Amino acid sequence: MNLSEAGQIAALLNERNQLAGMYTDKSILSCAETYDYEIVDGEVASCVQRKELQWYQWEILHLSTSEKHEGKGLAYKVYKRTEDRAIANGVQLLQCTIREGNRNSEEFFTRQGFTKVNRFRNNRTSHVVGVWQKVLETDSLALQAFTLFCLPARSLQKAL
Repeated sequence: MNLSEAGQIAALLNERNQLAGMYTDKSILSCAETYDYEIVDGEVASCVQRKELQWYQWEILHLSTSEKHEGKGLAYKVYKRTEDRAIANGVQLLQCTIREGNRNSEEFFTRQGFTKVNRFRNNRTSHVVGVWQKVLETDSLALQAFTLFCLPARSLQKAL
């Protein structure tokens, strides 16, 4: 990533998201290895950042596509590269947060297999934010235990 691309990513993130703080080319460059992005006709058209939370869990941050490039599959393209990288690195859980009412993002992440698991009020922005997760490894005992634990009480009683 060069300085120009970092500046374009910062501008895209600042324009397309309701953020508590503004990104700069320097803030993007300082963690350039955590970004995936797509360039169309010499400009950054879509980008996403990943953040390692635990050895098994990554967060997907600010998946964004420029308005003029929406609907062309670029968000999916950068997201999918990030998911593939997560799987290759042994990550078992992806997570993202989505401001409630952001239907485009909610629909996109639902199509990718994410489920809304909780919500909270962001004290810095006053937005209500949903927490969305996707399990990447489905054959683990931990997932089976989690699924059993999360069954509604009536279903659990029937299972026992």
